[in-house]
Amino acid sequence: MGIEDMTLIENFELPYTRKASLHDHEYESGMHLLRLTIREGHRITAVDIGPEQAQAIGQQMLVWAEKQSS
Repeated sequence: MGIEDMTLIENFELPYTRKASLHDHEYESGMHLLRLTIREGHRITAVDIGPEQAQAIGQQMLVWAEKQSS
């Protein structure tokens, strides 16, 4: 397996004692993906997201958040 590098972007405390983290996951080839890791007790879910998907998800999260604060 090749060399991979992950750089922490941010950690988040979520409702119900869950935690999330974002990492810049750089592969040996130079490709970068955003790694979203969600921790729920002993359960860990990790998803790699490309730039286009990260932008679309981020925009929809902002739309939702703005509606909640209205």
